[in-house]
This record gives sequence, structure tokens and C-alpha cells, in this order.
Amino acid sequence: MNNWPPQDQVCWYLNKTLELAPICQENITADVAIIGGGMAGLSAAQAWRKRGKKVVLLEQYYCGSGASGKSSGFITPNAELSFTDFANLYNFQSAHTMWDFFTSGVNDIRHNIQHHQLDCDYTAQDTLMVANSPADFKKLATEYTNLAQHGYKTALYTQDEMQRYIASKSYFGAVLYEDSFGINGYLYCQEMKKVLQKAGVLIFENTPVVEINEHMLRTPHAQITAEYIVVCTDRFMPELNLLPREVYHAQTFLMISEPLTDTQIRTIFPDKPFLAWDSDLIYTYFRMTSHRQLLVGGGSPFTAYDKQPRHHSNYMFKKLMGYVTRTFPHVNTRFTQLWPGLIGLSKDIAPLAGCDKDRPYMFYVSAAAGLPIAAALGRYSAENLLDKQSYLDAYFSPYRQFLIGGLLQTVLGTKLSFALSNVIRR
Repeated sequence: MNNWPPQDQVCWYLNKTLELAPICQENITADVAIIGGGMAGLSAAQAWRKRGKKVVLLEQYYCGSGASGKSSGFITPNAELSFTDFANLYNFQSAHTMWDFFTSGVNDIRHNIQHHQLDCDYTAQDTLMVANSPADFKKLATEYTNLAQHGYKTALYTQDEMQRYIASKSYFGAVLYEDSFGINGYLYCQEMKKVLQKAGVLIFENTPVVEINEHMLRTPHAQITAEYIVVCTDRFMPELNLLPREVYHAQTFLMISEPLTDTQIRTIFPDKPFLAWDSDLIYTYFRMTSHRQLLVGGGSPFTAYDKQPRHHSNYMFKKLMGYVTRTFPHVNTRFTQLWPGLIGLSKDIAPLAGCDKDRPYMFYVSAAAGLPIAAALGRYSAENLLDKQSYLDAYFSPYRQFLIGGLLQTVLGTKLSFALSNVIRR
């Protein structure tokens, strides 16, 4: 394997000409203004437009330029929190509600890809969550039992059984999640931008929102007046002075290999490729793309809460390369790109979604920690404000109580408060 750092590039951005939407330069009145052109914002625009509303979407750079476009592209209902996590937090009925909701995000993305024939590296692969220790395998066994008892398709593999699926002796077993897939998140966002433009959504790129004043958004060149406002800016929420004590971010890194041969792929996945991630607190994950490249991602306690993206990180390159070498010693390949990404984060890992406490016409989506969850929450903004559905409010309210907050957060500072909250929560 290569022992030198690869290029610091987001591989999804390569070999694709970016066709920017125009900058907003005229004042506009609309039914809803959506801030953010990632998965959540585009999903919200689609949902509002389907209800016959005049929709304006404002993106400060280009659609897919944030976490959605830099992500691993795992489309599975289990992201940061499992079915069992939600059952332990609330009860099985609540876990069922939330799992079905997250699964609806998976289905929304799949439907868009198939219905609109989106070119976004769609790769159907089931998901395996693998155990790094016998104790972790016991937890996965509980997850399997809970899923199976509540009617979800799943399977549990022991250490010997999973050798048929992942050719490594590093793991002690795995639980299976079906009907998942991988995508290029950046291409998905750019393709959906075109679909929504054809449907009549007014999309403006290179158009940052610099001020929110009641029902008016001000950009550098124009003002947007709207009955409703949906803010889908993820980790950038505090830059608009919104939820500054509730939103922070976590950093992860991704690297991608040159195309592998069939023989090389079988030394990782003997039967067929999977989306896979392990059971560590800051987990490592991997999958094959449709271009036969191995995508590997992960993080570290030393980099997870950096204030800014850490580019050209030799430390993370060596860490991820070490993981690949230990886990798949027979794979000999070169990794060509490595890049960081920051995702929005709440103190209890769960999403932040709901109306502003003083402005009921404004809806927030942040800290989704997964593309399917972001898609479902974007859609839910219309279901909540227009259809008057509120079944998720008790779970994802931006104003729910957190273990560390108030004066204690002031004393500790935002970064330490979130780091401690996330560790305690796990």
C-alpha cells in the first residue's frame, strides 16, 4: 500500500462540470424561503413545491458544497443512533416511530434516484454493523433481537459466519440492515437541483443569507420575503445567530482508493459488497463505490471537535491506513484522495428539528447526522408547518433539555461541552 499522503481533494467533485444556478439579484416574494442547498434543503424544497407553494432556495456556495456533498454517501436508517438506542431513550413504540421515519428518508432518496434517473453513483448494498469486541457483539445481538421482534428485516452473524461477508478476523460478529445503498451525495444534490428547477423552484447559488428579520431574508444583492422560512444550514446555524448553544460540529475524514480488481474486492467482500462500519465510539466505516473504489472513513478524539477542517492531515491518513492494513492485510492498493468534513452535531447525537420558539413560521433542521435523516426532516418541515403534523416534536425539538447547558456550558465552553455531552451520551 502507499505510504505517502494522497491529494487533499473531495473525490466527488472531480470530473464533473459545475453548472451554477444564478445569484439572487432581485427582491422576491414567496410562500417559503429555504436556506441551504444540501440534502435537507433540497428535500424541503421538493416537499413544499409538491404542495403547490412558491419556493425560493438560497445556497451560499453551491448545492452539495457542505456536509451532504462531502459525505460517505451511506443511505441507511441507522446513522448515529440505533433502533435500540431510541428504545432505551424512550420506548419501543417511539423507536418504531422514529425508525420508520428515518427509513422514509431512505425511500425518498431511492425514489428520486429511480424516478428521475439521477446520475449519482447509486450502488445497492446492504449494511453491516460489525463488532470490535465480544461486549460490542452482545449489544449488536440485542439490536438484532429488537429489530426482529418489531418486524424489521435483519440478521445476526457470529464471528465465524461473517467471514463469508467480510474477509477479516478483526470482528466478533455483525448485525445486518437491509435495503440500504450508497451514493455520491454531491452529484445527488446537483441532480436534484436540476429536477427542482424544472418543477418551478427558484434556486440561487453563491447567495448567502446575511440577515434574518421577521419574514424577510437579506442577501448581498436582494431581499426575500416569505410567509415561511426553513433553515437547513446544519453546522452553519450559529453563523446566522441561530441555536448557537445547541449546534456544534464533529469532524470525520474520508479517503478513496484507485479502482480495485475483482480479486482485490473479494479479499474484502468475498460474496458481495456491503456498507460497513464498526462499533467504536468514533467509528471507522468503508464501502465500495460503483467505480470499484474502496472508500474508508473515520475520525479520532484528537480531531473530532476541531474548530476548522484539518486539511492535509498526515495523522489521519496514517490512522486510516493502519486500520486498512490491520483489517485487510491482503489488499494492496493506493489511496488517491483524502479529505475532511464537518457535520452538524447536537449534544445528545439526535437531530435538531422544529419551529423557532418565538417565530412559529420558522423551521430548523440541523445535526441530522445522516443523509436519509436529513431528507426526511426536510420533508417534515412541510408536514409540520402546512399539514400540522407534530409527532416528532417531543423527540427533536431544538429546545429540549441537555445534560450540559446553561451556566455549566458557559464555564466549560462550547467545544468541551459538546465533547463531554457526546461521550456521556454514548
